[in-house]
Amino acid sequence: MTEQGRTGRRGAAVPRWCREPAPACFAPVMATGIVSRALARPDTRGVSQLLFGVACALYCVLLTATVAKYTHCPDRLRSELRDPARVFGHFTFVAACGVLAARLTQGPARCAGWMLLALAGALWPVLALCVLRILRTSRWEAAEQADGTWFLLTVGLQSLVVALTGLHPGGAVTLVGLPLWCTGVLLYTATFTAVVRRLLRNPPGPARFTPVYWVAMGAAAISILAGARLLAPADVLPGPVRALLGGAVVALWGWATALIPVLLAAGAWRHLRHRVPLAYEPALWCVVFPAGMYATATAQLAGVRHIPALAAAGGPLAWAATAAWLAVQIRCVTARVRRGG
Repeated sequence: MTEQGRTGRRGAAVPRWCREPAPACFAPVMATGIVSRALARPDTRGVSQLLFGVACALYCVLLTATVAKYTHCPDRLRSELRDPARVFGHFTFVAACGVLAARLTQGPARCAGWMLLALAGALWPVLALCVLRILRTSRWEAAEQADGTWFLLTVGLQSLVVALTGLHPGGAVTLVGLPLWCTGVLLYTATFTAVVRRLLRNPPGPARFTPVYWVAMGAAAISILAGARLLAPADVLPGPVRALLGGAVVALWGWATALIPVLLAAGAWRHLRHRVPLAYEPALWCVVFPAGMYATATAQLAGVRHIPALAAAGGPLAWAATAAWLAVQIRCVTARVRRGG
């Protein structure tokens, strides 16, 4: 029997629920985890803990399914890592590990947080090398597929900074995290340039203008959160560096805020003007994650920079992200019930 035949038989032996996970299947974990973080307030602590439990359970299920999928179908993993349309989806796993690790900072769970951070830290450079290889071998073909998923490269890296500053806040971590944060901002700038060029050169139609472009705002928001966490220790960074970082974080918050009406208008153009049905699609989690991250980053920035207006907005923003999570979750469950899944 040929190797291809053996691979096919191994793939056929895998249960359907193990063959289903897409490269970006951890997006619901990212979204649920960060909404839980946004709700980590005295008056909503119970809801926050419930959602965090859901995120952890979903992470375990998806991790089991993903390991089974790639154990039985290794060729599928290799093909995904060579495909510019799918490789960026794997950064959702890195970000999911980072988001969960940032919550596991106390008690026995701290060890699990460090394990998740180590896993994410080992995987991000491997995936980044796969992206670099694609860009080197087929740069122009890849550029024609640049979309919102490309911002997951930045999201994954900044999630490492967020988790690291949560697990071990202090001077040494700040000095390590600052270069990573700067690298993430540079990657965001390069990605935004590539995506805008693609949109101007070959704009997608309404059906293909999916919610994945919201990740542009989510990547900016997680950069705000990571930068604000680096600013938290008041006596670590030199004055000029601290002032420059603080100004950059505030500018990023302004940029992320300006993107929200643009993305909302794009959604209205897609669904109201061109009548694209607002049915469930996995890309909808790419709206929930930015909403939760924006709420969390705004609250963190308000605390570090002492901005009362932003602090007052933290609660409503957290509830808006929760409403988005609930709406997408209901659509997800309804879609599964309708197709008998």
